[in-house]
Amino acid sequence: MNAAVLHSPGNSEEMHITALPVPRPGPGQVLLRVNAALVSPTDLENLSGSTSANSPSVPGSDVAGEVILVGAGVTECSPGDRVLVMSESAGRTRPGGYAEYVVVSAAELHSIPDNVSFISSASAGRAFSRAWTALFHDARLGTLERVAVIGAADPIGIAAIQICRWKGSSVVTVSNGRHAKRLNAIGATRVVSQSAPNLADHVRAGLGRRGATVVLSVYGRALPSSIEMLDRKGRLVMTGGGDPQLVDVRRLVETQAHVIGSTALIDSVDVHHILKLLSEATFLPVIDSIYPLSQAGEAHRRAKSEVTFGAVLLVPDYLYRSAEQLTELLEED
Repeated sequence: MNAAVLHSPGNSEEMHITALPVPRPGPGQVLLRVNAALVSPTDLENLSGSTSANSPSVPGSDVAGEVILVGAGVTECSPGDRVLVMSESAGRTRPGGYAEYVVVSAAELHSIPDNVSFISSASAGRAFSRAWTALFHDARLGTLERVAVIGAADPIGIAAIQICRWKGSSVVTVSNGRHAKRLNAIGATRVVSQSAPNLADHVRAGLGRRGATVVLSVYGRALPSSIEMLDRKGRLVMTGGGDPQLVDVRRLVETQAHVIGSTALIDSVDVHHILKLLSEATFLPVIDSIYPLSQAGEAHRRAKSEVTFGAVLLVPDYLYRSAEQLTELLEED
């Protein structure tokens, strides 16, 4: 089989297509034929060299594909099942999904509804899971809230907008100005440029001159402004870090605000609910670009750039043309 092998962390030029044996599943494992792999934040961290990933390694933490073989003791699935995998160890301590086949634990499988494509599930799974965790588990999002999303063009931000819209909330987003029309199209009430002066004032104006009950910060940037946006007893949830920043602790005390760090949580019940809402077209996948496996390095460069809007995906080369056509159909819808 063909696989993209990273020989030197921190250098996407050192990712080369290599012929490897098709792996065999052990007890409790399954062999998947890969149909789509997400270029995930985990993969970007591994590529940067900031994690302790094995070297050489096959990246790819998030994969959608078809079960081909099952190992001893596996009863959860059968050959032919369509499944999604979101893993923290794949691509770090074991081979990941930047390949035509990958072995994963049966415990990591999430069943994909019949009317949801491999492309859609791979593009949406992790982003919606992270946004779902941040908004519901951490921020305790209710209905009709006033929400600000910082870093809204990130896949997590895009998912958060759709979740908040579904719950009937008003959403003001902060992002690069080039993404304004697309953010409005998926449910943002107003888009504020991240370079705008007096950022908190613009966000409050978009929320009817009131503070946000919830602020979701995807990047952890503009922390002082994020705190200024909060209404009394508001909740600021951060899914990503940033440079160390000074904050006005007095304001946090005076407004009784909550600052919450949110980490990755892949909960099978949540993922099932998310995939069901995808199947009902309540949530829509947003795809920036699809690359053939042979261009894995270029896909990583695209995912790290500030021009992306949505997920960056890899597919095996023999599936590349049909994947492009599916993406065009999704965009038309």
